[in-house]
Amino acid sequence: MPKYSVLLTVYNSEKYLDECFNSILCQTFNDFEVVVVDDASTDSSGKICDKYARKDSRVKVIHKANEGVNVARKTAFENSTGDYILTVDCDDIIDHDLIETVDGIFEKYSCDIVMFDLSIFDNKTGKVTIKKMAEKSCFYDKKNKKELYLILLNRCMNSLCTKCCRREIYGRSFDFLKYLSMCHGEDWFQSAIQVYKMKTGYYLQRPMYHYRNLGSSLSHSFDLDSFRLNSDSLSDVKAMIIDDGYFDAEVKAMWKAYARKVVNTLLLGLSSSDLNMKEKIGTVKSVADTDIYKTAIDSDADYGSSRMTVLKFRLLKNKMYRLLFALMKNRNL
Repeated sequence: MPKYSVLLTVYNSEKYLDECFNSILCQTFNDFEVVVVDDASTDSSGKICDKYARKDSRVKVIHKANEGVNVARKTAFENSTGDYILTVDCDDIIDHDLIETVDGIFEKYSCDIVMFDLSIFDNKTGKVTIKKMAEKSCFYDKKNKKELYLILLNRCMNSLCTKCCRREIYGRSFDFLKYLSMCHGEDWFQSAIQVYKMKTGYYLQRPMYHYRNLGSSLSHSFDLDSFRLNSDSLSDVKAMIIDDGYFDAEVKAMWKAYARKVVNTLLLGLSSSDLNMKEKIGTVKSVADTDIYKTAIDSDADYGSSRMTVLKFRLLKNKMYRLLFALMKNRNL
């Protein structure tokens, strides 16, 4: 059995798939397999995957009905055999020595997870931005694991693709089956599970994963079901951190700030939607009982927020919905 399994989920990416495959198959470390799940692509992506499977025995391709990236990743994992798991998305590429590099770290530190940085390539402008997870490379264990939770809540650990972890740790990412349908925040939630389950980890300050930004983000779109799932998942993350013994005042403050960001995304989506005022207000009222909403409107979450953000959530707390949406529309609040 191979030491590493690379899980590659594919959907309608014919334009970039060759580059992605080449970056994986040209690794300087050879003891790995590539488990590809074609999630019912309607372009030639499936045929491209089959082409690589015929050329390279390390590649295994599974064609399935479209059920979303989480189910596709779960399918890939269930058909993998490696001791260590790496996730790659079909539009992106990885450094040719990524697996060799993380293998050296696993061998040296015997850790559960290796984390690294990513670069973001803007497909329209060609601009490259490096996203650093932390200020320097670091080994993490029980003594400083709290720092990983702070990094997570600061949204500096959003991608599942910037981590390689032991098989048993990766498999726990799917413990919460109700979140398999998540289309926003799924990587963040699974990353939280991995941090919770790990005993030791290592962060390498080097961008080895290269994300292609195609400019199709839906982060400000209105999706009530997605919000409810995010609310539930954030509550579950809070429970994990408490159980792990790291939910002190500093982490609690960061968690509240994160909750406010999630609710703000809902408000932005509502503000720009085609719903009338009555429907917008009704939607806000329908989520007022969620833990994430109650946390976001709490004045304790004001710390670190801008004046405009504080004003927005004061209006929300005082149920001045019409004034809130009017200000958001006219002042881009």
